[in-house]
Amino acid sequence: MAKSFNELVKNFAVLRNYVREFYVYGFKQREDFTEKSGRSYDNVRRRVESYLREYVDVEQQASGRALRLFIDPNEITENPMFAVWQAKSFTKNDIFLHFVLMDLFQEGVSLSVNQVLARIDEEYLVHFQDGFLVEALTLRKKLAEYVELGVLRREACGRAVYFSRVPCVVLGRRMKQAVQFFKEMAPLGVLGHYLLQQETVRESVFSYKHYFVMHTLEEQVFLDLLLAIREERWVVMARFGRKRELRFLPIKLLTSAQSGRQYVVGKSKRGQFFAFHRLDQIERVVLAEVATDFGMEKEHFDEVRKFMWSAGFDRRVVHELRVTLAIDEIREAYLLERIRMEGRHGTLTRVTRERFVFAISTYDLNGMKPFLRTFVGRIVALDSGDLAWERQFYAELADMYRLYFEEGTTVGDI
Repeated sequence: MAKSFNELVKNFAVLRNYVREFYVYGFKQREDFTEKSGRSYDNVRRRVESYLREYVDVEQQASGRALRLFIDPNEITENPMFAVWQAKSFTKNDIFLHFVLMDLFQEGVSLSVNQVLARIDEEYLVHFQDGFLVEALTLRKKLAEYVELGVLRREACGRAVYFSRVPCVVLGRRMKQAVQFFKEMAPLGVLGHYLLQQETVRESVFSYKHYFVMHTLEEQVFLDLLLAIREERWVVMARFGRKRELRFLPIKLLTSAQSGRQYVVGKSKRGQFFAFHRLDQIERVVLAEVATDFGMEKEHFDEVRKFMWSAGFDRRVVHELRVTLAIDEIREAYLLERIRMEGRHGTLTRVTRERFVFAISTYDLNGMKPFLRTFVGRIVALDSGDLAWERQFYAELADMYRLYFEEGTTVGDI
């Protein structure tokens, strides 16, 4: 008889890495994953196809079968990546004890370890003929695990210790709608997903224009970093594809409103301040010792942050950028509103009815390029105090121009 395939996983980081590769970079083939054996690839691929079958796109290429994940945000109201978190490995004892404990600990029931053990023997194991037994030590470990998970509570009564079930969270109608929204938009949304699984909830009424489903795969890393920041600790980070671990002091977690990528910013052990790391490239986080200078570093970052535009900067120089724009304030008022909304800590000053100046102090001139390119054709003058950067900016525009027009074509010929 063929061996049945086990859909459950022990190491979530492995599955997370494959899903990330298939979704962000796919189409991917077996030969593209060289760190593990081909058999490991086949096992994980089957799991991905099982959890996310509706979103798997397979293409038969000349060199073999390639797979990718295609998720159209406009067609979904719930992040399908939540399904990946529902994979967990367990033993025969785990599955037996889970259902027995949930049956024993009805609402209002409080039992000691010996009482639980006696009732398991009298009410459940009596029906087994194979000599299956539950040892007291195994039961104690399982009860302690469920207390840590928040499923059970532990209470001391004299010298005896009793356990009871934590009441389920009951959501009202308005609260259900709030959870439906925030589980898709806020960090750790998988917690909201679990809450709604206990409820009879109709399909969400919300849909999203800018929807970053990849965040779900990073939520354990996100939670561990939040805990490290709260406890002011150094961490040891392992990154995908890197053998060397990194010691790091996390200060802040940031999310890009443009790309949706999530970053942790902080200080490296070598003293580099501030270094950014993308959360999707971090495999795991382990908390280390308490930092003695966390408060000072946080204050330093709060000062630095005033001049940040994106996740990269040259901390040595604050550039004073002034961009003169040709915008008709009557017919193109929407552009002025967009600059005020997207210009971050910059200021917009009216010069005339058709001339405006956008001014900003920033470390990151390079990070501002995508924003400035959206005003190509309206830029009258640009002054940054950095001639090398200005030459590069105009050279990139010239390169783009050559991609669309034949050599020798001038603006007047268009």
